Amino acid sequence: MTQATMARPHAPRRSVPPLSVIILVVVGALLCVGMAFALRDPDVVPRVTVTNTSTLPVNVDVRGTPSGSRLILDTVPPGGRIDNVDVLDQGDQWIFGFTSDGVDGGSVRVSRAKLAADGWRLAIPDDVIARLQSGSFEPAYR
Repeated sequence: MTQATMARPHAPRRSVPPLSVIILVVVGALLCVGMAFALRDPDVVPRVTVTNTSTLPVNVDVRGTPSGSRLILDTVPPGGRIDNVDVLDQGDQWIFGFTSDGVDGGSVRVSRAKLAADGWRLAIPDDVIARLQSGSFEPAYR
């Protein structure tokens, strides 16, 4: 038998993939976990009900900190109530702000625990209603 006709022995195959492939798979898995965490849905409260006993329509907003971004809720009609659905969770403190016809009625700070204990219901306080009814609109221009 000559060299040309002899069968070459098979080189043994690796049972473990190369290190670069393992690193690539691990980095890809970590990226997938990180993106799933970063793109998860925010925490929401299923329903927040605001009740208005005044004769004015009241605009309501909520934020988690005094300098935080406002989340504008619905306008509560006179003598009515509004159910706001899937409200973003504001954390341990919820600060509700009230306006009507350009008049600032102030804000009310309520703890998350108290809101939950009250069934996620908030009645607009009487002192806020009094400020809204006694206030007058002042335009930003003259």
